[in-house]
Amino acid sequence: MYQLNLLSMDDIIYLDNNATTKIDPRVLDEMMPYLTSEYGNSASNHEFGIKINQKVRASRKKVAELIGADPHEVVFTSGATD
Repeated sequence: MYQLNLLSMDDIIYLDNNATTKIDPRVLDEMMPYLTSEYGNSASNHEFGIKINQKVRASRKKVAELIGADPHEVVFTSGATD
């Protein structure tokens, strides 16, 4: 029988960041409201969607400023298949 010995992430050097990457605690803090209570489809025209769309646009502008780009050049995707 195959036995898997699980290690703690603190015990290893993880080199597969193309597959998944640990979330920076600052990012997690910023994202928690949108993962728990302030969520909506940003492409929808209802109140929740409009509110989230405004947050996405503000985030896009902030990232663009940080990397010296125009906001329309910043594209957020949900994963590798996008």
